[in-house]
Amino acid sequence: MDSKEKLNDVKYFKVTEPRVKKPLCGMEIHCPENYFSFRIRSGAASVVGPNICFNDKVLMNGIRNNIGRGLNIALVNASTGDLLATDFFDMWSGDVKLLLDFLHRVKPGTLFLLASFDDPATKMTDEARTLFTELGSSLIHDVNFRDNWVFVGGKSINEKSPFEQVLKNDKAKNKYGNWPEAVEMEGCVPRKLD
Repeated sequence: MDSKEKLNDVKYFKVTEPRVKKPLCGMEIHCPENYFSFRIRSGAASVVGPNICFNDKVLMNGIRNNIGRGLNIALVNASTGDLLATDFFDMWSGDVKLLLDFLHRVKPGTLFLLASFDDPATKMTDEARTLFTELGSSLIHDVNFRDNWVFVGGKSINEKSPFEQVLKNDKAKNKYGNWPEAVEMEGCVPRKLD
């Protein structure tokens, strides 16, 4: 048997690389022990909704059908990482009292994750802005009509959150006509240790 015949008798096996589980939230960073990962994206114009991921779990997005125009908010237990509540508040034509009632019920030890969609501020009141400040927002007084805003804070954190971005609605710079492009932020937030 010559070498050509031997080659024909060889069975070839496909070598595959082991599959690495891709994080559900598609994060590029890995958080240290006793930190939770998050990734938040605001909506784009009035078409593509926001997305809130926490600890590699999608909490709010269009597929889950739990987002809406205005402010999209997820509350998470800061010690366990368990989801406590999600809701959205229409800041264009909705009732701001619903948002105020929701904000007043946020308890200490709660992480607060927010992504805007379409318009975050038309119905915003001074009382609501004060309540966001108490959650750690330092940019809430700059959030206006059709700005894009993402924010992670907490009840009784006693300092300003480093996890906040606002992209201003500026017709000369907007990516989508009357709306700026989406804002995306990811990071690691410390677990509340008792």
